[in-house]
Amino acid sequence: MNRRRFITWMATAVASMMLVIGLQFVNLSPANSTTTLNVFAAVSLTNALNDIKTQYQSANPSVNIVYTFGASGTLLSQIQAGATADIFISAATDQMDVLQNATPSKLVSGSRKNIVKNRLVLIAPTTPPVSAGSAALTSFNGLTNANITGIAIGDYTGTPPLVPAGNYAKQVLTSRGIFTTVSPKTYLASNVRNVLTAVENKTLVVGGVNKTIDAGAVYKTDAAISSKVRVVETALTTESDPIVYPLGILANTTVLSTAQSFSTYLSGTTAQNIFKNTYGFILP
Repeated sequence: MNRRRFITWMATAVASMMLVIGLQFVNLSPANSTTTLNVFAAVSLTNALNDIKTQYQSANPSVNIVYTFGASGTLLSQIQAGATADIFISAATDQMDVLQNATPSKLVSGSRKNIVKNRLVLIAPTTPPVSAGSAALTSFNGLTNANITGIAIGDYTGTPPLVPAGNYAKQVLTSRGIFTTVSPKTYLASNVRNVLTAVENKTLVVGGVNKTIDAGAVYKTDAAISSKVRVVETALTTESDPIVYPLGILANTTVLSTAQSFSTYLSGTTAQNIFKNTYGFILP
């Protein structure tokens, strides 16, 4: 009897242990099924893409989207340096061209497409105190006036340019024949959202020195999210390169099917409605 009881006890103990081990694997399985999608995107897309992320992840709970936002040129440099990225969305074609035209191409063949378009606007602060120059400003041409002493634009230096919005601004000012005149009073910001903040605060730190900012050039969608600035003028589409946001899937992605799914979603009705109706982007 003692031997039978011992055998029965051992069998029960082994079965209990196997059940515990099995439950551990069951509990771990949901975490193992989560797919992380790393998306590098132009900072001007921040608000819209965060809203879209909420919608997409609700419909696809096994996907975790991780965004890295910044100036398109900065993101390009990070990708070239080996940063983990599955999708890149820039605010100009130049940065995407670098990846596509590399040998071998750093984009998945056929994955490149334009997601949205935008417009460039001149903005001025509205919160008191507003300088006389800012208050009287009515156009890009007015930037030549002596009472405009500080203009914030994105850093247009580099090849391709670090901040596409800054390069578009330079093109507009050049088209109007005033870039040489206003260049001495322009101050370069590291991305377009920093330009918006500089105009809102009427100051930008340059080389450790606070510079007074009377106006700045940002995208129309950036101006729309702020109650502290007004749109002075919208640049003509003929005054700069077309402002488009191309998307490309990186060739070294390890989650290709998920990247393709999210890329398709960004072109779909739900995402495009958020881009257009909520944030004012122009559909491609």
